Amino acid sequence: MKTFRLRGLHLLLEKDNEKPEEEQVELQEGLVINREEDGWWLVEAVVAESGIATFQQLSEEGREVVMEILISHTQNDPATIVGRVRSIRPLTDRYSILIDGKMAVKKEEVFNYILETLIEDGYSGEELLTEFKKRKQDRGSWSRHLAGSLYKQYRTQGYSPLSHAE
Repeated sequence: MKTFRLRGLHLLLEKDNEKPEEEQVELQEGLVINREEDGWWLVEAVVAESGIATFQQLSEEGREVVMEILISHTQNDPATIVGRVRSIRPLTDRYSILIDGKMAVKKEEVFNYILETLIEDGYSGEELLTEFKKRKQDRGSWSRHLAGSLYKQYRTQGYSPLSHAE
């Protein structure tokens, strides 16, 4: 197992419209553990009482959530995970939320997504290479864009990385 510091957590949540809304979780601290068991990760987010309502609702409904997490450093690109709340435990003056999840987007998939959009936008040859290098530097925003696209796919097709992993 490998343990990392959780530096940021954003949830993609279904609201009244079709487009998912991003909710930033105000972390007090947190950990991310790569369990190295069939791609499972464990996310622990420690939040103030004011930050647990969304997690309680997700837990009560047994719903999965698409999350973007920042691991180790805030400058790192976000990792996209699909997860389910395992538990919410009260601590002295805050709450510990455990989320089991699987990585939904790998770095190569972000690069593939960037290439696909470039081709759709009509780029080719040297212009394609130049624009790819430029967009690759902003991998974080492309990762968020892809996470939103995955969210829609999961909702319309009813499939997620957790579907066959109990």
